Order: sequence, then C-alpha cells, then structure tokens
Amino acid sequence: MLERLHRLRPPSPRTAAYLVVGWAAVWFGIMVIRGGSSWHYFLQGASALADADDPVRGGLHVYAAAPILQIGPLSFLAVLPLLPAGGLVAMLGWQILSAAAGLLLLWLVRGLVPRWERDDAWLALAAAYFMPVWMFLAVGVAHLDDVLALLLSVAALRAARAGHGWLTGLLLGLATDAKPWAVGFAALLLLVPGWRRRLAALVVSGVVVAAAWVPFFVGDPGTSNALRFAIQNHPASALHALGINDPYTPPWDRPAQLVLALALGALAVWRGRWQAIPLLTVASRLVLEPGGNKYYIAGVVVGTIIWDFAGARHALPWWTMSACVGLFIARWIPMPDLLHGWALVALFVAACTVLLGPSDRARASVTLPGWRARSLEHS
Repeated sequence: MLERLHRLRPPSPRTAAYLVVGWAAVWFGIMVIRGGSSWHYFLQGASALADADDPVRGGLHVYAAAPILQIGPLSFLAVLPLLPAGGLVAMLGWQILSAAAGLLLLWLVRGLVPRWERDDAWLALAAAYFMPVWMFLAVGVAHLDDVLALLLSVAALRAARAGHGWLTGLLLGLATDAKPWAVGFAALLLLVPGWRRRLAALVVSGVVVAAAWVPFFVGDPGTSNALRFAIQNHPASALHALGINDPYTPPWDRPAQLVLALALGALAVWRGRWQAIPLLTVASRLVLEPGGNKYYIAGVVVGTIIWDFAGARHALPWWTMSACVGLFIARWIPMPDLLHGWALVALFVAACTVLLGPSDRARASVTLPGWRARSLEHS
C-alpha cells in the first residue's frame, strides 16, 4: 500500500489550482449560511462616514463618536460603493471578494519562492488547512479590515522582495489604513534593497497613513479617544495565561505589541529569516492581545503558510497544520479558557525559535522574482 502511495504522481499546477479553488468554494458555502456576524460594525462606520452633514456622529467625527470602531477608514471607504444596494448586498459582495482575496493571497505567497523551487502540490496541501480559517474571517465574521490588512501586508512583502521601494511603502501604508495593528508589519521596509529605496518606502508609507488618519484628528480632536479604547480582557487570552488579569486592556499593552513586533521583525531581517516576519508580527500581537476572537487565528495561518512554504520547507506544512488544529479547531472543543491562552503563548515561543537557526543572510539578500524586479545597481 505504501509503495503504491509513493508511486502516485503529484497533481499538476493546474490540477492543484482547481483543487484549491474547489476547496475554497466548499468552505465559502459552509460559512456564508450564518455568516457576517461582525458586518454591522462596517455598516455603522461606512454610513456614519458618508453622513458628513451630521456634526456629531458623521464624517470626520465617526471615531470620536464611536471609539468602538477600531477599524481603519480605508475599510469603511471600501464598503461605500456597494452600500446604495443595501447592507445585505454589500455584505455578500464583500464576502465574495474577501473569499477571493484568500486565493490571491496564496498566489502572492507562491511568488515568494523562485519558479524552479515551487511545489504546487505542497501548497495545495497547506491550503487545505488555510482555507477553513480564512473563510471564517472573510465570510463567517466578515471582518473586511483584517482581510485587507493581511492581503496588503503580504503584497508589501512580495513587493519588498522584488525590490520595489515606493510600492512596498504604499501597500504597507494602505494595510495600516485598513486596520491599525498592521503597522506592526513595518519591519518589511527593512527588506527593501538600498537605503534610498528604503527611505522612499518609509516616506511613502508615512504619507499614506497620515493622509488617511490625520483629517480625523484635525476634524475632531475627540478622535484620540479611539486610541485609548479598551476592550475586555477575555479569559481565553494569552494575557490571562500570563497572569495579567486587568479587566480591560492595560494602557501599556498596545505600545508593547508594536515594539515587540518591530523588534522581532528587525531581528528576523538581520538573521536572514524574512519569511518569519508575518508570523512573528501576528504572534507578537496575540501574545499581548486582550481579545479572544477566533478570527484572530487567520493572521496566524497567513504567517505560518509563508514560513512553511518559503522558509521552513518541510515535507509537510507542519506550522500551518498545527495552527489550524491547535488554535482554530480547538476553539470549538470544550476545554478551560486558560488552555487557549497558553496555546497562544506557545505559538509566540515557537515563532521565536525560528530566529535561533543558522543565519541565512546570503539567501536573504537575493531579490526573488515576483512583479518584475527592478535593477539594484544604483541602490
């Protein structure tokens, strides 16, 4: 029996693509039945943003009036074109687009590895574990902001590896405009080759972020209330597991998440382990995250599939499989909340171990093919 399995030929790239698309369609159908549980936040924010005549809750006052909307303005703007058709139509439209974003994300990940080193059958296997988690985010809860932040951040990684400074900065800035926590991916700027392009990427990213957020702070100084908004410290959070039992978000928590993500991301670049930046960024967030939402795990599997495919290169996608089973599926299994918190702590510790292997700076300095890479002669 084992000999027969060894003789089986892996599917062709086209067949692997069909399998992934079919699997995505299956999970879309499962999740869409009772999906969209968080869509009301996007309707509330987009409607308020469009109602510029309301001097209290509309237009630039949206974050001051509703600090609970911890969602970037780009995400609200994305909803507006479909809003005239009705809230349900807008939701279904973005559920379809967000589901397709998962396929686009896999295509971006595929491009992080040179053509002669790709294994599409392997990626299809990893996608089998990735898709249920992604579809829960994209369709089940319909958190458009996280979908955009993750997709744009992976696109920024692809652009950085192709040597595009301004494009990397633009994509990273847009990711932060979609969801503020995406600023933790800023270590990706260090991957841009040449100090001039790196500086250009930083400037472009800063301008894009400022263009989206500064008008709200100028239009209503009360927008700063959103920066201090505290959510409940969930019993299943890693904070609880670490003994931090504050009822709400500690005031030091968000800055600590950012500092930790940037430090580990920079260390990953220095060690030549750029493939681990997304995983380390998400793990840094979750180990200090007071929330206990299941959809957070989508960011984890994005990080693991990048590390599995472009970094670890094991025979099986162990990181992605473990994240899907141990962090996502486990959330539906009755067990003490504290165990879920410790699982997130274990994720962070495990993610940090990828920095302990031999340095791979020579490999990290090679610009991989993606979008047409620019010449680096004048960097």
